[in-house]
Amino acid sequence: MNSNEILVDLVKEAEGYIHSPASYATLEPYREPILLLRAKYASYEIVTEVLVSRGIKVSEATVRRFCRRHNTEMKRLRAEWTAKRKAATPTSTQVATPQHSPDSEPKPVTTSPSTGILKMTGTV
Repeated sequence: MNSNEILVDLVKEAEGYIHSPASYATLEPYREPILLLRAKYASYEIVTEVLVSRGIKVSEATVRRFCRRHNTEMKRLRAEWTAKRKAATPTSTQVATPQHSPDSEPKPVTTSPSTGILKMTGTV
């Protein structure tokens, strides 16, 4: 195929091309789960793979444009998800230290030379 034939073929293809703006409409029924996946830091590629695996024909670029269009809602979902995660985790991971009454002194600790085990010395 020479360059003139390629040019003619490309012109025919361009003239016959019909843009389908329905790509966003395809994703609209799935807006909440798509945006929740993005809120949980799933990549556009992963979101696209999840949709395609369930029979929804869509490109990664369309998913990206859809998510960017609904960025405010995605940020709201991310804030809700983060708040739920924080509420589900313990607030403190510190080990509780024994409290001593003001009139009692803490017992000294020594290490047994033969076993290397710490043991309390002194009386209460």
